[in-house]
Order: sequence, then structure tokens, then C-alpha cells
Amino acid sequence: MMNRIEILLFFILSLIISVRSTTYQCDPTIQCGCSAQSTVLISRIVGGEAAADYAWGWIVSLQRSLSHSCGASLLTSEYAVTAAHCVYDVSDISILSILAGTNYLYYPSVTTIQRRAVTGVIIHPDFNSVTITNDIAILQFDPLNVSSSSKLAFICLPKQNQDPFQTNSALVAIGWGTTSQYSKTPSSYLQQVTVQAFSSRSTWCQQSGIANTAVSFCAGIIDGGKDTCRGDSGGPLMAFVNNTWVLAGLTSFGYGCAQAGYPGVYARVSAFISFINSTVDFSVLTTATPPSQTETTTAALITIDSGIKNTNHSIPSGNDGNAIYKPMTVMRLWFSVLSCFLLCYLL
Repeated sequence: MMNRIEILLFFILSLIISVRSTTYQCDPTIQCGCSAQSTVLISRIVGGEAAADYAWGWIVSLQRSLSHSCGASLLTSEYAVTAAHCVYDVSDISILSILAGTNYLYYPSVTTIQRRAVTGVIIHPDFNSVTITNDIAILQFDPLNVSSSSKLAFICLPKQNQDPFQTNSALVAIGWGTTSQYSKTPSSYLQQVTVQAFSSRSTWCQQSGIANTAVSFCAGIIDGGKDTCRGDSGGPLMAFVNNTWVLAGLTSFGYGCAQAGYPGVYARVSAFISFINSTVDFSVLTTATPPSQTETTTAALITIDSGIKNTNHSIPSGNDGNAIYKPMTVMRLWFSVLSCFLLCYLL
């Protein structure tokens, strides 16, 4: 009897994971938006999960006095983009450094790790620390070693004022932030989570405290349970467009973390392409951005970790009827059907 039960439970688990997992295969021949680990598997069951090694070669940890503070994304070997609120209060940039080439924060023996002191910080001139608008800054540092063995990559940017997503598009956030709004300790291992873009006019987005939808947008899950959190600030929210990862947003702020009805707020990267180019005086790597989803389902079993996160800020602030995906509703349906099948089978 136990063998029959174990077989059935394994079948149920495999079926659920196959329905709720997505495989992304980026194009390794392009200059940006694809890492050494070009195939990325992301679960959509609950919360977030540990990212595969070298799946996100552009992610870096922005650190204060060698302690993780925020995330950032590599644009070139010597520039990265992050949130302005991560650095606007720093009077001495000598305390700032970036850690690149690793998913681990506390394992210096990883051979691909590179650390660089931050040598320059350019905050958007219109950044407002009260409303958290124009929440973007550029970091400069001595060039990283970018070779075939470095495992580093660069994120693609959207074109000016052309978002690489639409309302309800699936977006992926990554970071080392806390896995609970009540925790103060960063995750030691890089996490990833899938959320969805909200209409900026929706009640849920408005009640999250968004102040200017031209430069910010909302993403999350209407039922909660998936989000970014404290320590993920400045990190990337990414869209998968034409087999390429494109930087759609920067983690900015939110009302708590993963609360139902309160999506996170992200800086709208497409609004700042001119600022990025004019500030760092280089031609950033952009990609065409017609929203498209090139995903395939997979039945592979993956390890699930607790969800990631929102930021150092919590701003409370209220329904346009948008059909936001509700993962737990789907889960309950599957469990109901499969539980019935299990009972009938055993009886």
C-alpha cells in the first residue's frame, strides 16, 4: 500500500511542478541579456527560490563596509545601475564596493568572485527621497575582468520610453534581500522570483504608494506571497524578450513585503535611457522590446526556497478589474482534483 501511495504522491508533485515551472533559454551569441548558464528554470509555486549558479551574470551586490546593502546590474565592465535611495545618503563613497561573479555573499573561496571599490556615484538629479521617484543611480568602479572564465555578463536595456512588458506580463526579480519582511538578515544565496506587471491605474498599484507612473510601475502577485524585500533594492526586475533578458525595472519600495493587494514599486528603466547614456558617456546595449513570451513548460523538479522581498522603505498609501494571475487559486484547484483522485485510488 505504501508503494502505491508514494508513487501517486510523486506523480502529483511532478504534475504540479510541471504546470507551475517555466524554462527560459536565452541566446548565448548576443552581447547582453544572456549568461554563461543560458537556460534558466523558474518555479511559480510559492515564494521565491535559489537561483542557479551563473544564471544571472550581471547581478552584483552593492556593499557598505563589506556588508550587503542593495543589488545592482552590470551595464559594462566598469558601470552598474542601482536605485538612488541605496546611495543618496552616503557622504563618503570609500565605504562602498561591489561584489560580482557569484551567487554567494559569504563564500570568498568561489574562484569567480571579483570585488571592486566604487569610485563614482551619479544619482539622478531629480531623485526625490520622500516620494522615491526617479530612483536610479549609476555606479562606477575599476574595470572587472570579463573573460570566458569570469562568468560575468551584461544586462540589456530597453529603448527610451519603450517598456519591454505589458500589463500582466511575467517579470523576474533577483536579489539577496531578506526572505521575510520581519527579517533583517540578507539571504546568503541569490534568490529569484516571478511576479507580474500591474496596471499603474489599478487600485492595488495606487495603494502601494506610487507617486509618478511615468517613472515608476508596480509588479507583484495580487494574492501576495511573492515579492522583493529589504536588501533587494536597486536589483533588477527583468523581462524576457526575443530570447533576451531586458532590464525593465529597479527594485524601489513597497508596503511591507509580499502582502496581498500591495505590489512592489519599481523604477521604470525605459524612462531613464537618456540619463544613463548622457551620464556615463557610453553607448548602452539595448534591444528591441516588442513584448513577447517565449516560454516552455518543464517537468523538472527544482528546490524551492522562501520568497524574496521589497526594500528599506515602506510607504502605505487603493480596482480597475485587471485580471492579475492568482497562483494559489490554481494550486487549490489542482490539489482538490488530485486529492479526490488519491482518495478514490486508495479506496
